[in-house]
Amino acid sequence: MAGYNAGRTIALQTGSADAGRRWLAEHGETDSAFIAGYEWALWDYEDANGLAHGSPIPAITAN
Repeated sequence: MAGYNAGRTIALQTGSADAGRRWLAEHGETDSAFIAGYEWALWDYEDANGLAHGSPIPAITAN
């Protein structure tokens, strides 16, 4: 749930899921459960606002 909350927070603060994706790209060492929740929140934000869904960042590798 922490990942979802963090992703939701950044999307709401910036008005964009792109900032969240940039954060994920910079923090690839984050655990996979956090990443999954974070990406889910970004997807929800786009869906709720009628935006096209961005692609997940392929460079992310969780430990």
